[in-house]
This record gives sequence, structure tokens and C-alpha cells, in this order.
Amino acid sequence: MTIGAIHSGATAASFGGALAPLDTYQFLRLLIVELTSQNPMDPVKDRDFLAQMAQLNTAHQMERLGGMLTAFQAVSLLGREVEAVLPTGTRLTGKVESVQMSAGRVFLTIQGEAVPMESLRAIR
Repeated sequence: MTIGAIHSGATAASFGGALAPLDTYQFLRLLIVELTSQNPMDPVKDRDFLAQMAQLNTAHQMERLGGMLTAFQAVSLLGREVEAVLPTGTRLTGKVESVQMSAGRVFLTIQGEAVPMESLRAIR
């Protein structure tokens, strides 16, 4: 059985958080199912396992890199005028006062309120 490429969680925010990243635990569960379901006359090759592990490692590294780039972009907004639409639908305009990271997400403080980075609509 061949497992195709898995879309990294690095872009899950762009899909409205609908996709969750495949973590190591889930990958190992899939691997166990693959091992128990394989054809005994044609078992999965070692190189296939190594390739899958390399793909998982690459996906994790890309996710980390994407998070770092988002954080750097957020820091560059300090002191700039931005416009954001909050999850409640409220429009908020003001200068970025600070940047925080919480649970892997970047939040900007605008007028004393923490705003998710993905809520930005304009940078002035």
C-alpha cells in the first residue's frame, strides 16, 4: 500500500483551520494499520518506510518554517496602521502595539485587543 503526499498543517489556516496537521502519533497509527493490512506475499519494502518517514520530517520542517515566516512578518508590522476583521465580524483599525504567539498562532495587539494574524485585511 502506498500513502501519497500529505498536505502540511502549515497552510491549514488558509483553509479556515478545517485541516489539521498529521502529527507523528497519527502517522505511526497509519503505519501500524499499513503493516497489519499488507499482503504477506508482497510486504512493504524498507525503502518505502524510510521514504514515508522522510516525507513526514520534511512536512514538519516546512510547517516550522512557515510559522517562523509568519512570526517575522508579524514583527515587521509593529507600529504600522492595520485593519482587521475580528471573528465576530467587527472591523478594527489601529497601530500594531505588540506581537504574541500562542499555541502556534500569531496574534497582534491592536487597541489593546489580541487579533489573529489571519484576520488582517489591510496594512497602511
